Amino acid sequence: MAGKPAVVTRVVDSMTDNLRPTRAEATDVANAVLDGSDAILLGAETLRGLYPVETISIVGKICAEISLFYGFHQ
Repeated sequence: MAGKPAVVTRVVDSMTDNLRPTRAEATDVANAVLDGSDAILLGAETLRGLYPVETISIVGKICAEISLFYGFHQ
């Protein structure tokens, strides 16, 4: 699959109805970054979810923190 984009979906499904992701979902987002995913696609969480702005913010914060911690932005 070299050269093909890797997009991860449905990683924070619980955020459709909840303000915070589960611990497992937060770990899934972090692992997606560590595994080199090209994108994290948010669908129902932002389309019909109760907290679309918070969902984007939290996923972005998780991605930024894991990237800084492992030095991806050097």
